[in-house]
Amino acid sequence: MMIRSVFGTILTIVALSGCAQQLQSTPGAQSIAKRAFADTFQDHPFDSGPVSVLAEERGELRSFTLRPCGDGRVCGAKKGRVVRTDDYWVVTGAYAYRTFYISAGGDGWLKRGHAIDPIAWN
Repeated sequence: MMIRSVFGTILTIVALSGCAQQLQSTPGAQSIAKRAFADTFQDHPFDSGPVSVLAEERGELRSFTLRPCGDGRVCGAKKGRVVRTDDYWVVTGAYAYRTFYISAGGDGWLKRGHAIDPIAWN
């Protein structure tokens, strides 16, 4: 069983690398390939419960905890909402004046007012 999984992974990587030249000349194809890779091989937020987010705000490291609390809701300091887009899980309302753009694989963005800062999540 393990050999099939490893073989399938290697075959996928070879196929993607073989298409690299075609992807460079096709508008939008790189985004589609990145999304397919993220959906297949990277961790997704909220799949295994709460998400811990680290972000720097005004020069200080801050941490936030986002917990799924049912029906498209996410709980932080208060109940917020999560919406899935092509590239992000967008969380609004969980923390005052903050919108979290969480992408697969452990990164994303925090928007507070006009400031946008990178985040790391686990």
